[in-house]
Amino acid sequence: MGEPRSRRGRATDDGDEWNARPPLRNGSLACNGASFRGRAYSMTYKPITTLEIEKYGCIKKAKFELTPIHALIGPNDSGKSTTLRALRTVAQFAAGNFGHEPNIRPEPFDPMLDNVPNSNRLKIGYADGLGYGIGSKNDHHDVHETIFEGSAEVATGVSSRGWNLNGIVFGGASVQGREDLATRLKDRITTATLVRFDPDCLRTAGQLIPESKGIRFADERGTGLASVFDAIINRDAEAFALIQSNVRSLFPSIVKLGLININNSQKAMAITLTDGSRIGATAMSEGLLYYLGFAALRYLVDSKLFLVEEPENGLHPARIAEVMATLREISKTSQVIIATHSPLVVNELEGDEVTVVTREVEKGTQATLLKNVPHYEDSRKVYENGELWLSYADGKLEQPLLTGRPRE
Repeated sequence: MGEPRSRRGRATDDGDEWNARPPLRNGSLACNGASFRGRAYSMTYKPITTLEIEKYGCIKKAKFELTPIHALIGPNDSGKSTTLRALRTVAQFAAGNFGHEPNIRPEPFDPMLDNVPNSNRLKIGYADGLGYGIGSKNDHHDVHETIFEGSAEVATGVSSRGWNLNGIVFGGASVQGREDLATRLKDRITTATLVRFDPDCLRTAGQLIPESKGIRFADERGTGLASVFDAIINRDAEAFALIQSNVRSLFPSIVKLGLININNSQKAMAITLTDGSRIGATAMSEGLLYYLGFAALRYLVDSKLFLVEEPENGLHPARIAEVMATLREISKTSQVIIATHSPLVVNELEGDEVTVVTREVEKGTQATLLKNVPHYEDSRKVYENGELWLSYADGKLEQPLLTGRPRE
């Protein structure tokens, strides 16, 4: 089998060789003008290697093996998006908290615990065996926290914690057991940033980000793209110059990337074309907007875990490879987990970086690494990974792929 063309400086699973990206500026996080309920701190980048889910959303019970960059593929309604949300929820409880008041939507997002009729469990693990988990009982307003070494519970919260309180990793809750493990977790736990970009949101004019605030999109749809780029220009001109250079290379009709002042406090994206005309955000192509959104991810403050929904949306096939190259580069300093329906995305990944997610009524959600499907090594002599999936997927339970039988 030949060398996959996606092999671009892959990070090791334990992350020890990679140093955390230096932040552009220190400062508290902000979202929609409110204090972001996470922690601003430096950390050693250690990617999550396992995720266990029990009774969360549509997932009865499943375990996922993860890599620094990883894609979830499979039929619609199999649990890919639910997996991303489970990962975001357990990361938020570990590194921060939720604003939670009766009849008011939790902030910064809904952890989806109110929809579970019975007790549930979410657990993340690392390559050295250290792990963190939460469980929620029928009342859903408190969670119980546990620290693991391997499969053994070695430390727990003395009592359950409310959603709006800090837990055993960052203080505010007493630990029963190995308190030193909570300190070790503190050096690697991070909140997650979920992105599912929408071109109309990316076009929206954004408020200026004060110098004291961290760089962050206003929401998961990409609102505030102009705000993010304005902050990048002011805080790291070389970073903006690099993005502009890449845009010129990938979009030859563009000579300049810039911003328009809408009023005293708002800006919007703009570009200048080779004929000298200036185009505002409302007329910019969706593909360019999506590309700019992904290019900005590495400059967002503090989050070392990016959860990306369908990065292929709106992109020319050639641009998909470029976006994946960007995400792979980001995965050297921040973990990137993707949910996708695109074989072109999967072509840029290796067999252990792709999980096939399926769901049956009785068995529930199943997670299978692509490298573990029958006849994988022989198939790779003929197919790229995305082509393999496309050739053997049936869009239902992916039985031809998972069993090695011909597609009917």
